[in-house]
Amino acid sequence: MNKLCAAVLLALAGPAASAAAPATEAQWIAAATEAVAYGRAQGMPIGLEVVDGNGLPGHTPVGLASENGRCTLVVSASNNPTADKLSSMIAPELLDTFLAGAAMHEVGHCHRRLNGYPHNEKLLPVVAWIGPLRDWFARRVRTEEAYADMTSVAWIARYHPERYTALVNEMLRVRTRFREPRHDTVALLERALAEGPQDANENLFAQADERLNRYR
Repeated sequence: MNKLCAAVLLALAGPAASAAAPATEAQWIAAATEAVAYGRAQGMPIGLEVVDGNGLPGHTPVGLASENGRCTLVVSASNNPTADKLSSMIAPELLDTFLAGAAMHEVGHCHRRLNGYPHNEKLLPVVAWIGPLRDWFARRVRTEEAYADMTSVAWIARYHPERYTALVNEMLRVRTRFREPRHDTVALLERALAEGPQDANENLFAQADERLNRYR
């Protein structure tokens, strides 16, 4: 996940009525572990790795690596100012749910990658000047971000329906505040918010696919 994604994740907390203390590394790991367990239950080859954040600002506390048909959720919350700033902005009662939702976003990316969808977010400089190609590439990246967001939405609807409105509102507010063409999922989140926590009792990835296809 690049620095832009880290910035969006950081902002996802937004201002809260009552700020929480920074999440511990154990809380981040627990959130990622929950997401990995869900992925494995669906037959996904996915694992978990914990690394040091190296004190780098803008370094996402939970991201995804994929290689040779496998995914790894990478937690780098220790010694990571982004992780501390992010988690301290979240209302205490939403903290663990938020962390798990962020991890499920990455599992959504993993599902797409395992099913053959490209995931690189950088267009080669040699062709980046070609307008139509650049626009197509931006749409493709936006589609992947939208799918990952819809995975989080489906997870919230399934496991935390009582917090659905609050959490999706936060996602929408953040996407609006940090609007950027390749990561602009505002229209989809507005529709998800309006529809409420619908759950057809099926695989979350199927739910994400269904929402993505219906909203676009």
